[in-house]
Amino acid sequence: MFGANGLHFRARICQFDNLKSASLLSICLITAIFLSQSAFAENRSKSDIVYMKNGDKITCEVKSLEKGQLTVKPDYTSASIVLDWQKVDHIESKQNFVVTDPEGTVYTGSIRHDQKTKELTILGSDTTKLPNLSVIQIEELGESFWKRMRGNIDLGLSFAKSNDQKNVSVQSGLYYQSREHLFSLDSNSQFTSQQKTEDTNETNVKTALYKQLHRSNWYYGGIANFLSSTAQQIDLRSTLGGGLAKRIIFTNRTNLNAVGGLALTVERDAPGATSTARTRALDSSFAVQYSTFRFDSTTFNTALWVYPSLTSPGRVRFTFNQDVYYKFLGDFYIRMSFYDNYDNQPVLGAPANNLGGSTSVGWSFH
Repeated sequence: MFGANGLHFRARICQFDNLKSASLLSICLITAIFLSQSAFAENRSKSDIVYMKNGDKITCEVKSLEKGQLTVKPDYTSASIVLDWQKVDHIESKQNFVVTDPEGTVYTGSIRHDQKTKELTILGSDTTKLPNLSVIQIEELGESFWKRMRGNIDLGLSFAKSNDQKNVSVQSGLYYQSREHLFSLDSNSQFTSQQKTEDTNETNVKTALYKQLHRSNWYYGGIANFLSSTAQQIDLRSTLGGGLAKRIIFTNRTNLNAVGGLALTVERDAPGATSTARTRALDSSFAVQYSTFRFDSTTFNTALWVYPSLTSPGRVRFTFNQDVYYKFLGDFYIRMSFYDNYDNQPVLGAPANNLGGSTSVGWSFH
């Protein structure tokens, strides 16, 4: 598409390293999971039955319920279809699922419909009944860890002939939920090349693993965040810690989570850079994660992480991410992203803020 310029750009991008390899590793992992899921896609029976409020009956494989959207795969279609959960009367299945209610409580088992109470009945080690409006998520209980994964990947490209500027953005995510555990892995990389200036890159990798506290909306676990930024002269900043997380709002339209804990931060500055703060510090960490969505169209995700330092008095860092997703064809979407990394005691000569944005096209699987 870009001819010789495009080849030149790809050659220069290969010069970026540091956290880029971790970002590419997550992309390879997502691809491998997708291929493994595709290989065994037909193992699950398409004998589930969805009854709509208008009287329609769909025989299919119930794949998931998320964001008020019930995803099913009939035997007579080549792709999954999405149904509005508010228009579903009930579902029947002998397969095993993971079902989550507004309190974050997770149940596992096959699902039935109670004709008397009009509730969803989960038949597992215990029998549980939930009204339809209290069913927030349904996930297939896969036969393996990999089959329970869901994720996304997207790519953005831009080019300006006037100054030979090229930009590449690569973003990916991987998520897992079981009866008691929540896992997430997100990576975001921005690469820029331009005439008469040095190439720049920004890579951020965030991962977390939480375990539910006795069937409540409280979780405890660990976090690991990594940042590399040529603009801020950070070769690698590693933040490792743990704490508590709470699901404050958890509905079919809106999620709001809060996280608090402690973290050890180890920073390796770029060669020749001079730091104005400690490169090894104990920080407190706080986060707010918010998402809201409309059926089968637009999703807004906001995440703010703040790190007030305990051993470097007065130092405060934060990372902010805002993403807007618009689904336009099946599991394909357009993502508009904005990010900001802030440090009030940056490397000498480096900016306190490094912010940017991108538009990309992506694909998700579950």
